[in-house]
Amino acid sequence: MRQVFSALVPGQAQAILAVVERYHPGRLDALRTDTLVELRTWRAEIRLWMDDPHSGWGPCSVDGEYNDETMPPSLHVGGASPREQAFTALHELGHHLQQQSDSDLRALLSLSDWNWSESAALEEEACDAFAARVLLPEPHLPDALRKAGPTAADVVALLSSSHASREACCVRASEFLLSRGLVVLLDAEGKVVFAARHGMMPPQRGSDQAATPLIRAALRSRGSAQVDRTHLVLHGGHPSEDLYGQATWLDENYLVAVLGVNQVAWRRFNPPRSDSSTSRFLSGRLCETCGEVVAVSGTCEMCQQPKFPYQCHCAAH
Repeated sequence: MRQVFSALVPGQAQAILAVVERYHPGRLDALRTDTLVELRTWRAEIRLWMDDPHSGWGPCSVDGEYNDETMPPSLHVGGASPREQAFTALHELGHHLQQQSDSDLRALLSLSDWNWSESAALEEEACDAFAARVLLPEPHLPDALRKAGPTAADVVALLSSSHASREACCVRASEFLLSRGLVVLLDAEGKVVFAARHGMMPPQRGSDQAATPLIRAALRSRGSAQVDRTHLVLHGGHPSEDLYGQATWLDENYLVAVLGVNQVAWRRFNPPRSDSSTSRFLSGRLCETCGEVVAVSGTCEMCQQPKFPYQCHCAAH
């Protein structure tokens, strides 16, 4: 389902932006330049609360929580820096706008053939994309990024040329990956802080990637690293499929890695692996919704990708 989400998320994020413009015309610039101050003026619609920045709430990709059982609904925001707090606040605002403001937004999350976890995953990704688009609007993005896809240096450049958080820069860069891939933020020990995904399962927050080829090289060099065959450790300790990878340090505490199955921006020729549809370490494939290993039952005649007992990723049964 992640490939389906990757196709749907940009439209959902744009729809959320349109809802903001409809009900709060002209306020997107204020949300970008001073997010928390602006949201405090929306007190008739929502209440903003600043909470413990390391609470580790639930399934959210950020340290925040949306609560629609209060009157009015409340956004609880953590984050160790103003940039992180802004991204978190906008992410939680995305939950509010999808759940409360517009029937079209709710309709996409309630497709009859989707289960709860799939709808929740789409909503979560759309919140990240909405927040990133507020903080890094289209005119701010360099042409090279939009045309060729992101490099690790592009993520550093977005961070240094804006007031956006590291997470927002990862999300915005991931939108331009030309193949399935990830933009991952890691701490100085090689543990995942945040992962922006494009068509593939992300590593869990806090998972240790220090022993993987790309991250090991970056940690050793304390500079940039580039590896043509790397992987990430996913749910249950399983390795991902082989990936092209590039990494560089954002500062002394954080490392960013850009990984893709093929068509990565830093290599002229990077063909897909012959085994890129499944991990060479597995007899099956990780379910991108629940993280369990599912046995492959054949190949889909429509897309030539692995087929599972319930359905292929392209929805062919």
